Amino acid sequence: MLGTRYLETCLGDIMAPEGMRQADERDLGWHRADAAGRDPSRLRQAVDRRKTRADLRAARVYLEALHAAQPCPETALELAAMHRKCHDHTAGLAVLDNALAHWPKRADILQAQAELATRDKQFGRAASLWTRLIAGHGAASAYPVLRAIAGHRLSGDEGAVASLLERNAPVLRSAYPPMALQLLEGGVDAVAPVTPGLYMVTGNNGTGKTTLGHALQAMGFTIIDADIDIAAFCRGDRWSVLRHDLTRGAAEAEAQVRWLWPASRFDAACTAARPEARPVFVIGGFGQTVAPYICRARKVFHFTAPTDVIARRLARRGSPAHLPGTAGHAAALRRNARQAKPDYPAHILQSDRPVWHILADMLDALHCHARESLISDPALQSA
Repeated sequence: MLGTRYLETCLGDIMAPEGMRQADERDLGWHRADAAGRDPSRLRQAVDRRKTRADLRAARVYLEALHAAQPCPETALELAAMHRKCHDHTAGLAVLDNALAHWPKRADILQAQAELATRDKQFGRAASLWTRLIAGHGAASAYPVLRAIAGHRLSGDEGAVASLLERNAPVLRSAYPPMALQLLEGGVDAVAPVTPGLYMVTGNNGTGKTTLGHALQAMGFTIIDADIDIAAFCRGDRWSVLRHDLTRGAAEAEAQVRWLWPASRFDAACTAARPEARPVFVIGGFGQTVAPYICRARKVFHFTAPTDVIARRLARRGSPAHLPGTAGHAAALRRNARQAKPDYPAHILQSDRPVWHILADMLDALHCHARESLISDPALQSA
């Protein structure tokens, strides 16, 4: 009788009874050994199958083997993206470094490298990469210029910021209103001081929180991207950034898995950002996910937009979890009306507007909040 291992080697994962393989599948060493016996076509099949099951750690093993067997720019980009999803930014940057050495004219590799360095808060390196991308391939849109400005500003190089603004003035003027250019030129130091502390920006998927975070960084503000620095799939007192790590071998756990912010990760992100010394914005989340942390924020801004706007934005974004026709897309649209006004105290901002207008309203609200805090300070009243 043919053994299970032989069937897997010849016919693929689907031939092995799930109960016989669960223990092995939890061990990445098992997947590495399995990958070593596959040809490129069957490695691709394994990658796609594991990605479909949200088993990203195992998918990464097979993708690494595939890239080693048949290196190409597209596989390098896919592997770097897989490392990013697994929150292994160091490995992702190493893949892109190697890929750029082999294919130095690929703008998509350079941009992926710049994105990942920014995500990893290597702002000096990110600024250099974004600037190199603009110099070598031009600025087809304002986005790379904005990210380069953020990198230089957050690494303390205001001279480079001024140079970028001057050289790329036409593309910025075509994309942004005059008030946006004024905010970019002046940065944090040109606006009324914002009281140090933690501020939160919440809202449904597609309300524009990430874009607002980019604008804040370009001005020189510190942000905590909750999806990167805090969020995790949770069950009980366990957490994982990878859904399948929790549900594997326990199908009934699917209903128990929720997208939450573990306190340990929230505390670590805040400690690194030092909100006691400067204003720090936590970008992301809504509802019960953020509720335990609202009391720690000086002020909360909640974004809301009409459902048709959310639908268009999610379609443009191209996120697999929120593509039209998926359960995630339908859920985002269903909860939009419910999330228009949160259960926690928040300053509501209509986000179906250009991001710079939203940012200007935020800054005005923060300045009013700072003045109210000064007026109500007992120490000042008794002075």
